Amino acid sequence: MLQELLKEATKAHHDELEQLMFVNQIMDGSLSLAQYQKLLVTDYLSHANFEEYIFSNLSPALKEELALTDRVKLPALLKDVEELLIEIPEFPANVNLTPMAADDASLLGAMYVMEGATLGGHVIVKRLLVNPNLQTLDLQYHYYQAYGPNLINNWKAFVQVLNTRVAPEDYDKAIKAANDMFGNMKVLAQNS
Repeated sequence: MLQELLKEATKAHHDELEQLMFVNQIMDGSLSLAQYQKLLVTDYLSHANFEEYIFSNLSPALKEELALTDRVKLPALLKDVEELLIEIPEFPANVNLTPMAADDASLLGAMYVMEGATLGGHVIVKRLLVNPNLQTLDLQYHYYQAYGPNLINNWKAFVQVLNTRVAPEDYDKAIKAANDMFGNMKVLAQNS
């Protein structure tokens, strides 16, 4: 199954990005407001740069099968950014991101990273809600709860498409795109 191949092939990049995105501080409850703001800016820049590109270039059949209009997360990120009165960040100067191919296998590979982050948001939001550095702010965490009660169903539907709509000869394209997406997010985390 492609999902398992992607998980294994991207593990090193996933682990590196988690450290840049303060996973230890999130889990131990020590994440500061400044660190949370940096997370939001990194996530915002990632989605602002790739979400529309991925969604607009997927084949019409996959757009329909994935119900893409229900998967847009940039508006939720904007709510979180506005809630903290963060100025909408400009793309960092002198930062070069790896371009993404426009074929379905590559786009699904990149989407694997973004959908996986949404799945992980379920765990993250539970920790943020009890973080003493953030509790008094009464934040809504729109991005980390973007799918609400549809989270598991959306993930299962995505994995079904990923595992059945990418031909084995295109697995390498999906793996490269997923690793490139992790790399791009890492660059944005280091420069935002």
